[in-house]
Amino acid sequence: MSTLTLQLPDELKKRLASAARRSGKSPAKFARETLEKHLGALASENEKRLSLYELSRDLCGAAKGGPSDLATNKKHLIGYGKWKR
Repeated sequence: MSTLTLQLPDELKKRLASAARRSGKSPAKFARETLEKHLGALASENEKRLSLYELSRDLCGAAKGGPSDLATNKKHLIGYGKWKR
């Protein structure tokens, strides 16, 4: 197990000691368990976030028609972006 040193404001240190005492745990154990719970909740929130691909994968290949050489033929780029000027 590694050691981590934290600088806490006096009020936060008092709150930590009080909460640990109420739970019957040492402040170190209480802080570890609290961090584990908080970081676990953050991880599960991140798992719920879907990527753009996951949100739109049902749309991939949905468009019908269009030029088959759109990605390789430069003539399709003539005039592209002129509406921005």
